[in-house]
Amino acid sequence: MPPRTRLLSLIAAALAAVLPARAANPDGSTAEAGNAEAARLYSEANAYVTNMAEGAYSYAYLQFYWKRAQANVDRIRRVYADSPTARSLARGELKLGPFELDYFKTRILYNLELKQLGSFDDVNCSIFLYGLDENRSDELRNEALADILEVLARRQRWGEALRFPVLDAHRPILLGSIFRVAAFYDQPQIIEQMSHRASAAEKAAAGFDAITAEALALLGKPRADLLKFVDSHPTDAVRTAALRGIVDRAILIHRMETHHLPPGEAIQTVHTVVQNLSLRDDVQASAAAIFKGRPGDAAPLLAVYAASRGISPDAGAPLGAHLAYMQYLSDSGRLSEAAGYARRAGLSGGGLRECELKAIELNAEAGQEGDAERLRLAFAAGGPRDANLAALAEFRGRMDSAEVPLVARTKTFAELPITDPCVMAVAIMDWSLTPNRSQRGATPWDAVVFKFAGGFKNLPKAKSAAVGDAASTVKPY
Repeated sequence: MPPRTRLLSLIAAALAAVLPARAANPDGSTAEAGNAEAARLYSEANAYVTNMAEGAYSYAYLQFYWKRAQANVDRIRRVYADSPTARSLARGELKLGPFELDYFKTRILYNLELKQLGSFDDVNCSIFLYGLDENRSDELRNEALADILEVLARRQRWGEALRFPVLDAHRPILLGSIFRVAAFYDQPQIIEQMSHRASAAEKAAAGFDAITAEALALLGKPRADLLKFVDSHPTDAVRTAALRGIVDRAILIHRMETHHLPPGEAIQTVHTVVQNLSLRDDVQASAAAIFKGRPGDAAPLLAVYAASRGISPDAGAPLGAHLAYMQYLSDSGRLSEAAGYARRAGLSGGGLRECELKAIELNAEAGQEGDAERLRLAFAAGGPRDANLAALAEFRGRMDSAEVPLVARTKTFAELPITDPCVMAVAIMDWSLTPNRSQRGATPWDAVVFKFAGGFKNLPKAKSAAVGDAASTVKPY
């Protein structure tokens, strides 16, 4: 070997002895260090999933750490691909907690994202519950939809409400619910926008004219303007809505005075607002002006008004009259009479059921928790649907109670004896709209989501790979 070549070989050997071994992994670590780091990453990831149980933590907290677990697995595969841990992962020998790796990434993390979004606030929770069964179509689900839209609109989230995805069959519910809020709260820009964009058929199906008439009455607008509107829209629906607004307004003002509540600028209930309290209607005269020469058409609403003033309705009176009379009895301190009223009046069928639900609500509102519970259990014996309706009635009474004010805590909603997710959505939205809502402690929505959608078995995949990747990837800091 020539002297020059021998010298270079000696230099190379010397350098090899003093320099560290060439890095085996993309992060610059040696094979030994990379193997140890891969094992550590998997151990940490597995601990996150094994030791953090659903229901014991908020979904936001759980999601943060479970996505960290997936990030650890992804890093092992990407950076330490030659490590024993990576090879075990590839052979399917390792899991994250009890879950197979692919199932965890493609199904659990996606559905965990949905649960986390559903537990974010009251509206999200109700939307989550409403969407649990997309194929369901019944009046309870429609009521949940209407309540969700009302809450969005009441919070000035008009764009979100108008974009809410619904079937064509449910579009009248969407337009009617939003337009009602705009009209009741005198929002001319939204009224104009919706009236301009909706077709004539959509406005008719949603009842825009009837809603406008009712709003004019409740807002206390000049009665000449109300009568002019009724005359220019001469339909029974508009006339009935106008008189209903006048009757409801008179009843609410009278109840405020009966309970000696301090007068203010408005009266706010869960779904109704009355303004311009200085205006007082002569209900009988208003009915005669609205239903000119047709006293029989005004009779049902006049019966409701009369019952609210203590005139016992006939057995054949409309349901609203019986409910108004029960409310009158309760307001007058005759709650026990209200509870047994329906059977004494000889009601049957749907009327009897509605009055029994009203009795549950009135007892809960009066703070008679034992009686409310007894009545609820008796009604619930009719089956699951009756049990849910009775629980909702009891909750509404508790929600409106001045005797035992409801304070929402972490488990308040989850512990309600409600098993129908749409009924729970209605309860949450009604509570969100009540003017005297109160909440303490952690938000209760995690517990509700866990009650109705707990567990990670047989979960669906994300609707697209992009959505799945987004749900399983930790965002860069």
